[in-house]
Amino acid sequence: MKTVVISGMPIVLQERSKAQMKGISIGDSLSYRFFDGNFHGVSLLFAEPKGKIGTPRSLALTASGLHEKFGLPVVYLLGDCPAYERQRLIDKDVYFIVSEKYAHLPMLIANERIRKAKRVKMLSPVAQYLLLFHLQVESLEGLAARDIEGKVPYSYPSITLGITCLSDLDLCQKVADGPKRKELHFHERGQQLWDKVRPLLINPVEERVYCDELLSEDRFPICGINALAHYTWLNPDPERIIMMTAKQLRDYRASGALVRPNEFDGNIIIEAWKYPPVTSMGHVAAWVDRLSLAISLREDTDPRVENEVERLINDIEWKD
Repeated sequence: MKTVVISGMPIVLQERSKAQMKGISIGDSLSYRFFDGNFHGVSLLFAEPKGKIGTPRSLALTASGLHEKFGLPVVYLLGDCPAYERQRLIDKDVYFIVSEKYAHLPMLIANERIRKAKRVKMLSPVAQYLLLFHLQVESLEGLAARDIEGKVPYSYPSITLGITCLSDLDLCQKVADGPKRKELHFHERGQQLWDKVRPLLINPVEERVYCDELLSEDRFPICGINALAHYTWLNPDPERIIMMTAKQLRDYRASGALVRPNEFDGNIIIEAWKYPPVTSMGHVAAWVDRLSLAISLREDTDPRVENEVERLINDIEWKD
């Protein structure tokens, strides 16, 4: 017998015998202890690593094989797991429990922090993406997380966590529509919602790098002053100013595609962003979206830039 705590609720687990796990690989048999448990009426197969924890990909493959064999969702019992590894597991749709602090389960896709933890004060990158998508691309009013999946470049678990962040900041509410479905409803619309969320927005730019050349034929959205010049009457700067995700920048750096990268000067200015271009799925954005651009330039004290940013926002056609 073993007991785990989920959301403050103790769950008793019954260890499985070798006979009950007949047919699994020798590797899995040597690597894990297996338990049966029930949470919120759902039967689960719990796997506790005996030693070193595998990669998110290997855990996903193991869980898939066990689920196919036994017909039960597989949940890993992990003693410790840093935030970046938890996110990698979530992105692979791997279920897990980390001590008594975090849980990612089929019926409880949420970050189960101890209640004394502080409430969120700013939007997460995913939450900000969802909100800007809602305001500029397509209304998310009345949709559930499963409805949003496929419309944005995030997995279902990440979308769920983003919606939770929006709800915690009182920007929307999750309204039950049946026993399993929760729809998204916003308290304000259009300009009113934008005005309310302004103090909670994060700068999408994680890092700015200069280089003389980028050895790649990939296309990137234009950002910064040159994007503002596209949307308004401002004159563009002579440098090429492009946006890519932080992961893309790390990959290009590692491959040597950036020629003479530095922090001060170059023919190309690269902005590494915390989230992808806000656009409809399948559409290749030539320019970053208006609202993200406005957020990225809000610390620019040039009066010309400030005036054109306001013009940029005033010209928006709200989609909600």
